[in-house]
Amino acid sequence: TYAVRLEQFEGPLELLLSLIEKEKLDITQVSLAQVADQYLEYLRQESSLPLASLSQFLSIAARLILLKSRALLPLLEFTEEEEESLVDLEWQLKEYRRYREASLQLGKLLAAHRIAYP
Repeated sequence: TYAVRLEQFEGPLELLLSLIEKEKLDITQVSLAQVADQYLEYLRQESSLPLASLSQFLSIAARLILLKSRALLPLLEFTEEEEESLVDLEWQLKEYRRYREASLQLGKLLAAHRIAYP
């Protein structure tokens, strides 16, 4: 599994996002370029990577970029079209999180050999 290694944090990318969203880690202190470089190195080392892993990274990276841009440019005003794009991105990320959580729950049920689901 891919893990981020930074001065202020070491662990899964999902945890990094979670800590930043809960304001337990300052996004302005996180080098997103370093996160991306580490992921590219991870891709070079992996011979076969599921498409879901790549899409998960892109989804989380997009959210991190959005959070960092808002933190660094709080007075930045967006056009109506840009605002709609941001709202759409946030919605997509929330939906992705819901589907991911549901898939984890279904995976647990499958691992427990449950064949009937409510």
